[in-house]
Amino acid sequence: MKSKFITLEGIEGSGKSTNLKFINKYLDKKNISYVNTREPGGGPIGPKLRSLLLNVDSVISPEVEMLLMLSDRKDHVDNLILPNLNEDKWVISDRYMDSTIAYQGGGRQIDLKKILATASILNLPEPSLTLLFDLPIDVALERAKQRGNLDRFEREPEVFHQRIRDSYLSLSKLHPSRIKVIDSSQSKEDVEFQLLETLNLFFKANG
Repeated sequence: MKSKFITLEGIEGSGKSTNLKFINKYLDKKNISYVNTREPGGGPIGPKLRSLLLNVDSVISPEVEMLLMLSDRKDHVDNLILPNLNEDKWVISDRYMDSTIAYQGGGRQIDLKKILATASILNLPEPSLTLLFDLPIDVALERAKQRGNLDRFEREPEVFHQRIRDSYLSLSKLHPSRIKVIDSSQSKEDVEFQLLETLNLFFKANG
């Protein structure tokens, strides 16, 4: 099977990182070569941008935040995502373009047309599959708090996170063939069962 690009999306505390291990084990059983990566921070200049974007002391306007995210993404695509895909390795990225639409579009309320117009000049590849981990924001934020110190995004008010969740769910309705919603409010076993079914169907459709 040709290499695939899989992205994981969701609000803070939705379980993306936790369930990445299950996805890796699934691909291991299929003897598929893959790399894990994340945004912001996946490309050569990414770590510095990630530190700036997540730092609670950073004062960044919504528009500059969007441009930094897109700059990070272009660097990520050119230096990690495309080179690995071209070498027949699958790429699994914790966040990608849907995050910018949800966070800077939904959360920061930047006009979606402006985001898409800016992104269109970057020639970004579209994911083969997006797993959207969804759960109520109160549950998600409580999980985020339990992880330790909150970053700049995690400290935003609940209404900000609700707009993000709503934006993600709207995206899932616009792109149902690509974006598959995983109810991550369920038990670990139930979430893994949903992932197993989703991945099995993906392989069946692309086998």
